[in-house]
Amino acid sequence: MHSFDDYYYFYLVVKHGGFSAASEAENITKSKLSRRILELEDKFNVNLIQRTTRHFKVTALGQEFYEECAKVIAQVECAKNVLLQQRTEPQGLVKISCPLLMMRFQIRELINHFLKAYPKVEIELELTSRRVDVLYDDIDIAIRTNFEMTEDSSLIVRDVIKTTHCLVAAPEVLQGKLIENYQQLTDFPCIGLGNQKQDYVWVLRHHENNRHVDIRFNPRMRCNDLAGVYYAACDGLGIADLPYLTVEEDIKQGKLIHILPEWESNEGMVQLVYASRKGQRLVVEKLIETLVGGMRSLGNMKKGYRLI
Repeated sequence: MHSFDDYYYFYLVVKHGGFSAASEAENITKSKLSRRILELEDKFNVNLIQRTTRHFKVTALGQEFYEECAKVIAQVECAKNVLLQQRTEPQGLVKISCPLLMMRFQIRELINHFLKAYPKVEIELELTSRRVDVLYDDIDIAIRTNFEMTEDSSLIVRDVIKTTHCLVAAPEVLQGKLIENYQQLTDFPCIGLGNQKQDYVWVLRHHENNRHVDIRFNPRMRCNDLAGVYYAACDGLGIADLPYLTVEEDIKQGKLIHILPEWESNEGMVQLVYASRKGQRLVVEKLIETLVGGMRSLGNMKKGYRLI
């Protein structure tokens, strides 16, 4: 197949009305333009341009060929604009993996705002807390808490903000009893996160003196996802350790009781996991900026966050 450049050079010469004009306008030597078009004519044994010392004239075949070249070059320009727009205007599909509760209480408003700001963007959500292979599963951004880093240097794990946890239970669990110290916690049914075989432990930290206490418990119910722990707590199945921002409204409405509010029961690091920035699309870069900036701004306004 002949070089596309030869077609392009012919297009330029005809467009500008001659070799000299095309050479000056496009900064390509006149000799190069003439040589490449002669090679094109020789290859196909045709005459595209009538060459005289005084006039520049395109043959009938040359004019037909020029019109077809113009269509192709216009399509190439359209293709190039697709790539250029990716660098100037966020657009296209972004695949996000995020735990259900995190989406509901932390991410939803940020995603909605992003979609309204950039109408050419599409979002595909996978609501799960399972460990994902960002590259193999074709995920653009995975949002996780306390992500376990691997040796894969092609991944970036970006710490965004810390979330604080608290112990809560539905009123029916406590049955009017007041828990005044942490030794009483195991007198009530408890809900555990995860299906591990080893002991379940709540690590309590006192807000004032920073004292730490480990509370080992045997869960009545276990769940591998925080959403299950939350719904079990709301359904009155036991005491649960949950992010404060998840249960804040339930506490205010009396649906859940904040147990030992002077103690914090856990701390999580919200992280964004994504492929190396090399060659990263503008839409992914912008969404990462939106998520990081949005969650950190919440840390200045809402209880349950701790800035890093």
